[in-house]
Amino acid sequence: MVAVAPFRGLRFDPAVTGDPGLVVTPPLDVITPQLRTAYEQRSRHNVIRLSPGSGGRGDVPDDPGQYDQVAKLLAAWREEGALRLDPRPSLYLYEETYEVGGEQRAQRGVLSSVQLDDSRRWVLPHEGTLAPLVADRLRLLEATRANLSPVFGLYAGSGRTAALLDRMAAAAPAVHATDPAGTGHRVWEITDPAIISAWSGLLAAERVLIADGHHRWRAALTYRDAMRRIDSGRRDAPWERTLAYLVDADHAGPAVLANHRLLKGVPGGSVLAALAGDFDAVPLASAAEIEGGLAELPREALAFGLYTPRESWLLVARDPVALAAETGLGRWPLDVEVLHGPVLAGRLGVRDTGRQVVSSGADLDRAAQRVDANGGCSSLLALRPAPFRDVMAVAQAGETLPAKTTFFHPKPRDGLVLRPLEPEE
Repeated sequence: MVAVAPFRGLRFDPAVTGDPGLVVTPPLDVITPQLRTAYEQRSRHNVIRLSPGSGGRGDVPDDPGQYDQVAKLLAAWREEGALRLDPRPSLYLYEETYEVGGEQRAQRGVLSSVQLDDSRRWVLPHEGTLAPLVADRLRLLEATRANLSPVFGLYAGSGRTAALLDRMAAAAPAVHATDPAGTGHRVWEITDPAIISAWSGLLAAERVLIADGHHRWRAALTYRDAMRRIDSGRRDAPWERTLAYLVDADHAGPAVLANHRLLKGVPGGSVLAALAGDFDAVPLASAAEIEGGLAELPREALAFGLYTPRESWLLVARDPVALAAETGLGRWPLDVEVLHGPVLAGRLGVRDTGRQVVSSGADLDRAAQRVDANGGCSSLLALRPAPFRDVMAVAQAGETLPAKTTFFHPKPRDGLVLRPLEPEE
């Protein structure tokens, strides 16, 4: 079962730190060095200052002492009153309002303390992890003894919690802010025992897919196992849980977007030549036509978009059945599985995907601009979004997908609620 519980949250006090929208950030793995600098300049209390690593690019601090510095900064912020501990254990209803494709949407879920589960029965990872990034999150957890960023979890709840979430939102929110990206954030502190019990009961039978935060989840499991060896008698200890944001994908859930791939040292001409025997290349007028072209294809097609400076193509497999068989999966593959298997490793000979392949996120225009700028990325392979139900089915079967298969938008912001393992310390 998915065991959720309230916790005593650590939150920024606007009387000390000012506008809450200036202290929050997206998760570290989507923050570029340039964005990091911008967030640091917005506020001396911006939560990015509590993350010494450099996100999803595989780089971690060379100086282990940086983690101790983060712990000291966290303690200093508590000492000055910038961060205040809520007096009672609470759940935190969290709503994000955002725009995608010109449509105004809202995502609503609950921040809670979730029992760690490595059985893959109730909490389902769907992507592999990188050892350096797990080590980075682990060192940060060891130094701060706090969950600074929530794991983002989705469940297929068919809207069963909607009425209860509406009850949670009946009062005025404790936090109401808009970040510089234009995303709205509202947080309600929920302390009513009846509501907490009802929500915990509804979640108990769900299976949760980790949408974002695989490295944080793995680090929390590693930390738990280490602490069990030290203190084996405390199975109710705070390290048995971690902070998670749980959202019903069927009701007020995120938009599931594609996560495109930038290639280093692999020009578009080389891609076309390597795939000429298996794919039809349909020229397009611009990168802007790639997403529409992919969306019009039948679901069973295996296809990608290709962009190089001033040229765009739609690549469609002539014999998708044969290509699917090359993956050896025994089921119909997602486009990204064909990309990382028969295409990158097979036809293009790209073995070190960590160095030669960069996940660009969902913004195709921005990714194309990186190719045009000749900043080390020679070409772009665009993907269709991986359907949530397909990703969930892969996870339920105990399989994993290539890292950054999905891009769930919006991601919960760091800095709204932190979870200290030992609140009074």
